[in-house]
Order: sequence, then structure tokens, then C-alpha cells
Amino acid sequence: MFCGTRLSADELLDTPAGPAVSLAPDEAASRFDAAKKQLPSCVRRFRGYQKKVTKNEFEAAFSDVYQAAEPVFRALDEAVSAMPGSPDARLLEGAAALLDELELDWAQDRSPKGAREDDKMVIAIFLVPAIRKLALATSEDFCDVLQKEWVRRYPKAPFYLGSYEEISTGFRKKILGLCFITTAVCEEEGKPDDCEELTAFRAFRDGYLKSCPDGEALIREYYDIAPGIVTCINLGSERRETYRAIRETWLAPCYEDLQNGRLAQCKDRYVDMVRTLEHRFLS
Repeated sequence: MFCGTRLSADELLDTPAGPAVSLAPDEAASRFDAAKKQLPSCVRRFRGYQKKVTKNEFEAAFSDVYQAAEPVFRALDEAVSAMPGSPDARLLEGAAALLDELELDWAQDRSPKGAREDDKMVIAIFLVPAIRKLALATSEDFCDVLQKEWVRRYPKAPFYLGSYEEISTGFRKKILGLCFITTAVCEEEGKPDDCEELTAFRAFRDGYLKSCPDGEALIREYYDIAPGIVTCINLGSERRETYRAIRETWLAPCYEDLQNGRLAQCKDRYVDMVRTLEHRFLS
């Protein structure tokens, strides 16, 4: 391995950890305080990364966050494991300290709510999956405590726990292509993968759209960004409402277009949908 080489997320997971550390209580407390102070940097350094949830950018962006978070959370884990008292109380203290610091940043922003939402997506899409991928003794408990403390403070803007594997797998489902968002909406509604709508949209993709001069380019573009859009929706606070709006605003009219042979209009609606969602979630 050469210095400065960026490892993939899978290579990072395979990197062996050092030997178990035995800490005296005073040293453990000191290390806990030091790690707690470094927690906010695991978000601050990666502001804007919520825009990197695309096929071409996600892996490298995730590796950046993983490499930065690994020493901080390993130190936190070792300290909490060695300290007397309840580990859950220590983890809550760490999570609360992280959010306290971020709140100070948001208060100074011209759009505090927007800044909070951006940081939330960095936490949900990158930081939490990185901590879970570390698979430390306290990884799952810390993520659970962080998520619950977030919901306690911001009950109207929760986030949900995701994993690196779930997000990364989405970018590998090439077969979904243009129908990725449609599939997500239908899954949210409990419809099977072979429902009439998905069958119709796939036939539209493989037939009319591919035959358009810009069709192949559009399909490649949607394959790049659609999984990221779906990830942002699924981990965000308005999943059900967002999918309902997508259905009402675009998919229902688009499906009606297909049923009535208005293929060009269906294409225009689908392009508008993806452009609008890209601007909302990835810009």
C-alpha cells in the first residue's frame, strides 16, 4: 500500500485492527473526552457530501468519511468499553455533545433549518453507515442512541439508520435503470415487482426511450443519480409524503400517457421528475 492511496470501503473493512487496548480508568476518561471533542469534525469536514450520492461519487466519498471517522470512533469505543458505569450513558453523552456542537453551527447559518437538513443527510448517508461498517462493540449502540437523540430534539425531521451495504447495492442494480424511482414508489405502496405499472415503464424504457436520439444517454444518467435520490428519500424524514407526491405529480400522469399512447409526453414528464428530484436531493 502506498501513502496517500484511497482505499475502497471493502478494503478498509478488511484492514486488520490493532491489538485490544487495556486502559486504566483515568486514561479511558481522558481518551473519551478527546474523542468526544473530535466527533463534530466527522460531520463538519464533509459538509456538501450529501451531493455525492451518485454512482460515480459515492464510493470515494464514503471512503473519505470512513477513514476520518475510524480513529475517532475506535478511540471512543475503547474508552467507553474501559470506563466504569453504563456504556449507554457514555454513548448518549457523546451523541449529545456532537449535536450540541452542530447546533451552534446551524444557529449561525443564514438558513438554520437547511443547514440542519444537510448535516442530517451527511450523518444518515455517510457517518452512520461508516460507524456501522466499523463493526465495533459499541457501533450499533452509538448509532441507535444518536438516532434517538436526534428524534427527541427534532421529532418532525427524523432520519433512519442505513448501512453501507444497502446504499452501495443500490448503485449496482443496473437492471432497474430508469425505473428505479418508479420501483421505489411501487414498493412503498406494497405493489409487486411485476405489477402492471412497472411492466409498462420497463417496456417504455426498453422500447421507445432507447430508440430516442438521447435515450441511451438519459438512461445512463438516471442510472447514475436515481439510486442516490431514492437513498435520500428513504433515509429522510418525509419518505411517505415524498413518494405520494411523486405518484401524484409525475407517475400517475405518466402512466396515463403510456396507456393512451402519448409516449413523448411520458418522456417529458419523466425527465422533469428526475431533474426536479435531482435538484431537491443532490444539488
